[in-house]
Amino acid sequence: MIRRCFLAALLWMCSLPLLAQEVSSSSGPNGVASYVELDREAFLMALYVPGMASTAQAALSAAGSRALVLKFTADRMTAGKLSRLFLQSIAINANPQVQRASADSLAVFFNAFKGSLRPGDVLTLSEKTNASGVRVYLNGQTLANIEDPQFFNLLLLAWVGAVPPSTEFKAALLGQYEPEDLARFEQIAPSAEREAAIAAWVAPDTQKEIANTADSEVASASQSASVTVAEPEPEPEPEPEPQTPAAEPVESTPASVAAAEPEQVAPVAEQRSSQAPAPELVAPEPLATEPKSLALAPAVVAARVEEEEDLPDFSAASLEVLQDYTALLVKLTHEHIHYPRRAMKLRQTGSVRMAVVIDAAGELLEMRPLLESEYKQLNDAVERAVEEAAPYPPLPAALSAEHFEFVFPITFMLES
Repeated sequence: MIRRCFLAALLWMCSLPLLAQEVSSSSGPNGVASYVELDREAFLMALYVPGMASTAQAALSAAGSRALVLKFTADRMTAGKLSRLFLQSIAINANPQVQRASADSLAVFFNAFKGSLRPGDVLTLSEKTNASGVRVYLNGQTLANIEDPQFFNLLLLAWVGAVPPSTEFKAALLGQYEPEDLARFEQIAPSAEREAAIAAWVAPDTQKEIANTADSEVASASQSASVTVAEPEPEPEPEPEPQTPAAEPVESTPASVAAAEPEQVAPVAEQRSSQAPAPELVAPEPLATEPKSLALAPAVVAARVEEEEDLPDFSAASLEVLQDYTALLVKLTHEHIHYPRRAMKLRQTGSVRMAVVIDAAGELLEMRPLLESEYKQLNDAVERAVEEAAPYPPLPAALSAEHFEFVFPITFMLES
């Protein structure tokens, strides 16, 4: 038992130099950006690129030893919400063929999360030094080891592609960040309790195995002792008492008329087009290690008892259906976007991200702005586009659900 625990701790400690080597490929982050929804910050994201990069092209071309590090500040972000955030951003920005080629990798990535993200959690998406794939860490624990040379660019495009969360977010990742954001980013770290909880994600049965081994050793010792000790006269066994059962427990296509083509995920370069085909979409299993030490037992038990909702459950096939359908909804909405004449005359620009909820028949149920521009005319233009695009096509049979939510991102820009 002691040898097993020592080996678990040793394996974890040996993984730390590798993580540090992959993430510390430069003296500091290329940029730090704050992701905000509904006027609340969800996380700070840092991009690490060897040699630094001031353009998306440079960041996508610098293959090897890159990393995206997310440090969470929101009270709680469910695993399902985080997966959908990545999924929709990838679907809008990346080439559908490339997404299909990495469908299995996406499934492994999304399904690696076993619970919600909490304040102080650190998610690291680290490209291998030989650019052969990506390692996914959460609070120092390995969640997934993905062998896919194009996967890091696929993840990166979600944030620096043609349709980023906002122009400011993209610019911050590419070097134009606020010094105070960097200072806050450097101060965020997981608590010991959260480190223990995440260790339980990747090795949920290790503590049980250790306990069983201990019981077995005690039983074995007891049996050995009974050989040398005289057995007492057996006493009549008492009647068993009845037991009470335990309770069960964008920068979307520039709105200045033409939409930017989803950017290609190539190992070395991104491609852009002056034409504006509407964004198209695509498509998505996890690992195990052992906890750091025996001292984690109480935290492990607590983590396993906690009931989690909204967990990802993707396959490559289901992701393909989901992303294709989302791309269709975004395309149909974009067809109804019109840049208000008065806003153009006043040279008003800005980004809007609208969450849209529809029922199984495609009827509009609700919409709410996740990000608004400072100009009412632009915000109203997006609301009108959603209303005019509805009703949308019914949900595909493979997406058996009573309702469906997608995000429509748009950036209103004027050519200089």
